[in-house]
Amino acid sequence: MRRGLTILMYHRILPSEQCIEYPLESLVIPSDVFQKQMQWLAGHCNVMPAREAIEALATGRPFKKPLVAVTFDDGYADNFEVAAPILETQGLRGTFFITSGFVADGAPLWYDRAADAWQRMSHAARKGLARLNSMPSTDIRTWMAWLKQAAPDVRINLVEKAESLAGGSISRGLYRPMSIKQVTALSKRGHEIGSHTVTHPILPQLDDALLKDELERSAQHLSEWTGTDVIGFCYPNGDLDERVERAVLDAGYQYACAMHSGFNRRAVLTRLARLPITMQRTVRGGCTHDALGFRAELCRFRDWIR
Repeated sequence: MRRGLTILMYHRILPSEQCIEYPLESLVIPSDVFQKQMQWLAGHCNVMPAREAIEALATGRPFKKPLVAVTFDDGYADNFEVAAPILETQGLRGTFFITSGFVADGAPLWYDRAADAWQRMSHAARKGLARLNSMPSTDIRTWMAWLKQAAPDVRINLVEKAESLAGGSISRGLYRPMSIKQVTALSKRGHEIGSHTVTHPILPQLDDALLKDELERSAQHLSEWTGTDVIGFCYPNGDLDERVERAVLDAGYQYACAMHSGFNRRAVLTRLARLPITMQRTVRGGCTHDALGFRAELCRFRDWIR
């Protein structure tokens, strides 16, 4: 870990009982587990927002402790209400990649609607929808992966169909975004605010005009809310290509995080690697912190022994 920058990726920090019931378990970490993870990082690593960590990496000077950035995607309310106070208690600051349209209007993101509807649907309804769309299985991961590959209009139509089969639209309570005031407050408290687009689209699917709008309008929103320059970006779903990379730079961003795992040494600033921290690999016995599992993830031990 001391040979580069490790960027950790989180989405949601929730109470244990909500994590157990969450449709996409790879996107949640129990709050008490997160507290223990941050406590360990505070004692063993140099933890700073991604912007500062990238600048530190660029100096080339060695560090006595590993360099780590803690990042969050999307802009859920629990990031402000739960994650940020835990970070601050340990003297840490993080980077929050905000989907600005989600914060501005509060409408649930398409993939939350899709996952929630799939979880609520009957097995027969799932099977029928999967067969109708030539999906190989009724597993929720297959459903989500299939939707990501679909054209935007087809995707939304299918999400609406799934909601109808599930008996209604999503309950917004569990999927609340931060407020604009909360985004502003995070910035004032020393956290970095980065962009995650306006609507969380699959960027390579967009034409040039829509791509430019998603990138520029999100940065504009966030800059207006925080009074700071927004130089960091995170690709929704980790989807990118060379055209998207160029557009990110043209929009004024100085770095961009992807979703492939790895250390960042002499980093390609438009393809920074991140390490997803998941329940599957860092939690045991239901929702108990697995200290050894967390440290193994940080060191990429499981990847090394494959």
